[in-house]
Amino acid sequence: MITTDAFPSEHALVESFVTHLREADNPWGPLDVGLEFFYHRGRTDVVACTAEGDVVAFEAKLTRWREALQQAYRNTCFAHRSYVLLPRAAARIACQYETEFVRRRVGLCYISDDQLIVAFHPPRTEPIQPWLSAEAVRCVTSEPPTPAS
Repeated sequence: MITTDAFPSEHALVESFVTHLREADNPWGPLDVGLEFFYHRGRTDVVACTAEGDVVAFEAKLTRWREALQQAYRNTCFAHRSYVLLPRAAARIACQYETEFVRRRVGLCYISDDQLIVAFHPPRTEPIQPWLSAEAVRCVTSEPPTPAS
């Protein structure tokens, strides 16, 4: 049985992850970060934009890494890099199937003892839907609307 480590919910995992992404020493460098990017194929848990303008997508799950892998693969239509995010226990199991990640060009990262670990990075690829990539960048880098007076 897979435990969820210290994360009682997927939301808690994502919150911890976003805290790590906002730190200067994260593996991707300075990032603009957004949550729940909706597009016609689904909803991506976390989307980030690098200083170079690349889109990085992350699919979070507590235990169902195969489902997250399929969702992360789907995100490659707009992301230059796509990752699965898991707690440590689930990541240990998923790491045994690295060839599945490599075949889909998806990376794997996890949180262990309050550290962000990248098990493997995917290669950078050009999104097949660049217009959707541009939309993701706009969603992540734009200021939220201010309420009308």
